[in-house]
Amino acid sequence: MSIDQLPESRPAASKRGRFRHEAMLYRGPDEFVHRAATFVRDALAAEEPIMVAVIEPRASMLRDELGVDARLVNFIDMAAIGRNPARIIPAWQEWVVRHQGSAHGFRGIGEPIWPGRSPSELIECQQHEALLNLAFDEGPPWWLLCPYDTTSLDSDVIARAHQTHPGVMDAGRAYRSASYPHPEFSRSAMFSAAFPEPTEPTVQLYRTEFGLADLPRIRQAVATCATAQHVAARRVDDLVLVANELACNSIKHGGGTGTLRLWREGGQVVCEVHDRGLITDPLVGRRKPNPEGGGGAGLWIANLLCDLVQIRSTPQTGTTVRVYVEASKADPASSVESVSDDHNSMA
Repeated sequence: MSIDQLPESRPAASKRGRFRHEAMLYRGPDEFVHRAATFVRDALAAEEPIMVAVIEPRASMLRDELGVDARLVNFIDMAAIGRNPARIIPAWQEWVVRHQGSAHGFRGIGEPIWPGRSPSELIECQQHEALLNLAFDEGPPWWLLCPYDTTSLDSDVIARAHQTHPGVMDAGRAYRSASYPHPEFSRSAMFSAAFPEPTEPTVQLYRTEFGLADLPRIRQAVATCATAQHVAARRVDDLVLVANELACNSIKHGGGTGTLRLWREGGQVVCEVHDRGLITDPLVGRRKPNPEGGGGAGLWIANLLCDLVQIRSTPQTGTTVRVYVEASKADPASSVESVSDDHNSMA
């Protein structure tokens, strides 16, 4: 029997012997609740643990539909854990580690994409969906369902869902995606996609080249710029720490030097570090680093502390990392005091 002939409620993932990653296309909140509740109840009937990571109001609607069964489901807030899409895989990894020795299968529902995501966030969410297959294909078998609302998401987003999920569920039938795997979401392609240059209404803050001796100056400049943009004090400290970690990575792995840029883009301050190094692991920063060494700690910290982290790396262009931190909604131009560098100021 082919996958095209299988109903949505199919045998447990554990009986299929591999990670099962599917996009569930639905039309509006009522259909979401019905189909998600069916998936959850099927898991509970099979004695399979299940974790649900969606945003409000869908989480509350699903709890109401499940009634007393909701207490058997592990709910986490996707708006919090998924603000930075790179933090989602570690959450699922913890779920897998917790249940990989179970005699039964286990499942999840994860919805990383919703209306209101910025273009940069959408790109990283789509790369996250593709990286799920890399992260879990060789691990224990389990079943992850990723809902997509076709009534509120652009058709391009739905097309990308077909490109990043091996299977698709739609209107009661399940089928293999003819668009998966897609070359745009290969390991090399995801790391080589060019960043767009900052555009208006961008407020340029700072640019400098740096080496080891410049780290104190870098930290001071980042703190001054972030404070001038009304970034919350706690998050100023976060951004300073992340900028320092990224600069240290450049010094250690990127040829001893790098370039740092800061700018204000809408409601966020963006910090970019570029160097001549090369990153080859597309899951770097999405796995907890080994305390005994092996690298990745700086990018892990960046993902924990920032609202968005983007990485691009090729042998030809080197490595560029962009991190985003929320700033106040006040008019940024009214409070900008650009920090000039003696050699290369953006202001």
